[in-house]
Amino acid sequence: MRKLIINSKIKLSVALLTFASLAVSCSDFLDTPPEDVFTDDNFWTSENNVKTYSWLNYNTFNGYGNNAGTTADFYFHATATGLIDDNLAMNVFTNFPTATNATNANWNEYYTLIRRCNLMLERVPNVPMDQVKKNHYIGVAKFFRANTYFRLAQQFGDVPYTDKYLAQNDPNVYKPASSRAEVMDNVIKDLEEAIPMLLNVDDSNITVNKYTAYALLSKVCLTEGTYRKYNLGQNGNAYLQKAKDASLAVMNNNSYKLNADWKALYNSLELLGNTEVILTKRYIKGVLGNGIQAYTNTSTVQNGLTKFAAESYVTTNGLPIKQAGNAQYLGDATIANTFANRDPRFAKAFSNADYAYSDKPFNGLTSITGYVIQLYNNPAATGTEVTTIGQNQIDAPIFTLSEVYLNYAEACAELGTITNNDLNLSINKVRTRAGIAILTTDGTNASANGVQIDDPQRTSALEQLGGIVSPIIYEIRRERRIEFMSWTSMRKEDLIRWKKGDYLDTNANPDVILGARIVSLIGGNTKTKVNAQGYVIPYASRCNKIVCIA
Repeated sequence: MRKLIINSKIKLSVALLTFASLAVSCSDFLDTPPEDVFTDDNFWTSENNVKTYSWLNYNTFNGYGNNAGTTADFYFHATATGLIDDNLAMNVFTNFPTATNATNANWNEYYTLIRRCNLMLERVPNVPMDQVKKNHYIGVAKFFRANTYFRLAQQFGDVPYTDKYLAQNDPNVYKPASSRAEVMDNVIKDLEEAIPMLLNVDDSNITVNKYTAYALLSKVCLTEGTYRKYNLGQNGNAYLQKAKDASLAVMNNNSYKLNADWKALYNSLELLGNTEVILTKRYIKGVLGNGIQAYTNTSTVQNGLTKFAAESYVTTNGLPIKQAGNAQYLGDATIANTFANRDPRFAKAFSNADYAYSDKPFNGLTSITGYVIQLYNNPAATGTEVTTIGQNQIDAPIFTLSEVYLNYAEACAELGTITNNDLNLSINKVRTRAGIAILTTDGTNASANGVQIDDPQRTSALEQLGGIVSPIIYEIRRERRIEFMSWTSMRKEDLIRWKKGDYLDTNANPDVILGARIVSLIGGNTKTKVNAQGYVIPYASRCNKIVCIA
């Protein structure tokens, strides 16, 4: 029954788009509209209308994309280097323009949503409905306005800010940009005002509630605190404390619990009611689909895991593979050795049965780097629900308890106050679920199973470019990378706030443009090229001595 109800909601949302476009774009010059058409003047009359109008805002969450589209938060997304991020290499080499575009689709979409929220904030106070529900929908509008300005600031920096519903001829439509700092402070203000207004509605994680806002506040404040610290050289502690407090508010809600199976976050046909997922994007047959499984389970060459990312997976004892004396690491001469004794999430996300490349497909699949992604596979999905782009039905997580746990741990570490109790409240729950040793700390260093972690990568020349961090911060960042390996939008945001764009520089970091080690290809006359050590060179025809040139 629930699925049918949500189905109806989505269809109503689509039907209401007609009104939304009128309210957002044309209301200023409508004179005498037909009596059977909603307008800004006759729409705001009931709680049901307000609720339906608010559903339009959820289209802003990308999830796995809409139907055949690849505008998504997972797997897709390209950077100016031709990489997805430092975790995934694109299946083809792509040259990107170096000149700034005159327009941007995200800019238009985001400001349309902001205008919609501003209209809602002006109209809802006058709607005849219960005050508690009225406050809730005001909180919903503030949540979405905050989320949208947050995304604008992340992508563009300084952007125009307005909290008013502007007529099209209002001169403030073309007002100058506000500083990024001012915009972000307004984002936080919106969320802090929204939280006491929002209800903790029992909607099985499909609409915004109080704890969704706490989760977003946790993310926003962690982003701002670390961005100011690493990019601007400022003290970001006030924001980091807010991130810690917001995370704790979610963590103290006992209705949220980690799943037993990490992979179930990414391959489930139904995340409705999942206790780890604070907000989900649902895909329903005949209403909305995606293409994530089709792109990774057909003849389309897969985007591939990079050597740089593969080597970040620790062994089950919690130690890095490059740490001296780590006997659990067996090297990478064979695929069996590569995956042996490693973090179990490695083999859940990527096949440990065989590599796949143009000369030697595996089960009909090929990958640009040799590593075959299998994270989104679900045996219960068959036929066109897997193979047809736009008809895949697995749901996408938007906010999760695991992210909140890692936000909390990072905020504590950045504040310089982290304790073993903090680790046990947060990151160690994630590591225990994964099947790797938990961390302990003295506030600066990190240990696993009583062995102090000493990864030579942490103090490498590459890390020195953006600044070396403490061992405990480095390990928390590693955990975030592994836990959300396919969450490409999150990884790019993390690299920006940490000032680690050098990870994508193929001159400074040649491992980011290499793939699996397939020693049988060394010296062979094959389409798939490898370097002298046997590591796949994804864009061999575009590369000179491993470093790619445009």
